[in-house]
Amino acid sequence: MADKANRLLEDRARQAEALQQSCAFSHAEIKQTLRARARYEYALKRRRSTAAIFGRYIKFEIDLYEICRMRQAAAEPLASTNVTTRGFMTRNILNLFQRALQKFRGNVGLWLEFATFSYSHASYRLLSEILSQALQFNPDCAGLWAFAATLEYRQRVLFSHEASMIFCKRFSMLVLAGGHLSSAPPTSSRIT
Repeated sequence: MADKANRLLEDRARQAEALQQSCAFSHAEIKQTLRARARYEYALKRRRSTAAIFGRYIKFEIDLYEICRMRQAAAEPLASTNVTTRGFMTRNILNLFQRALQKFRGNVGLWLEFATFSYSHASYRLLSEILSQALQFNPDCAGLWAFAATLEYRQRVLFSHEASMIFCKRFSMLVLAGGHLSSAPPTSSRIT
């Protein structure tokens, strides 16, 4: 039990070095973050770990991610952001959700939080997998069905909007080309 937690913490320590190199956090903040992560990991390895502990740990990691994102955006407004740092932070959050849902499959709140997180990060394929698993484990939850239907509707409207934009673009090219449909923009013909 402690070995698994120690391995996770060692991995997080390597990630903390990357955080410090990205200049998003100071050394003292990273030490405090590692202590908090250690408390959470050991609390999760106890026999009586609850979904609430997972929820607090996930909220801690999401808040940490948001702080990192804001600090990097403020420090480098014109430069590219450190994608790898935020990438491993996102992976940590996704892994926490997966660990929580392996243990608490019937917790609809966790499923909805996971779906909301993946939707806010534009992970639509992951969102589809999450919702199908959530509905598989909780088929009688009306709120979950409503959430899935709402997201499905939004995606269909988005895709139909993109398709209509392509149609409008093609139609305007047709009109400008004088009735000849081509994929290339019309060229101006000069009468001499």
